[in-house]
Amino acid sequence: LDSNSKESILKALNLAEHVEKTAGEFYKTEVEKTKGNELEAFFTFMVKEEDMHLAKIQELKSQIKNGGEVTKIGFQQNAAPEIHSISAGQEEMTAILYALWREKKAQDFYEKAAARTEGNVRVFFEELAVFERGHVELLEEYVELMQNSNELIMG
Repeated sequence: LDSNSKESILKALNLAEHVEKTAGEFYKTEVEKTKGNELEAFFTFMVKEEDMHLAKIQELKSQIKNGGEVTKIGFQQNAAPEIHSISAGQEEMTAILYALWREKKAQDFYEKAAARTEGNVRVFFEELAVFERGHVELLEEYVELMQNSNELIMG
């Protein structure tokens, strides 16, 4: 990633767009699968997060394509749902662990993109990395809250 190259930054943003779009689709599917249980609120929250990230990525892409000054793009903070205990089966555990893996990969990507960019583009990627780190922490907390997680993981 060349920090001064418009094409290079647009490539990174295209990849980021794909990351957020596919994550949003995954979470939308999980909302449907978890209707009526404690994980539905979490997956609904994640759909909102990914949709917001996608819109902000598209906003930055537009600024870069138009060749104007890249302004600082702010993110709104959504409140994560309070979940106190989770009784989950194998399918829910698999979804949570897959989500955890995806969020860690996204965090890593955004941290690397931030390290290779400058100015407001760097700030943008740093903020996305912070969001993803928050998602990782939330998912790790959910794994801990799962009443039967050791049994499900260890068999």
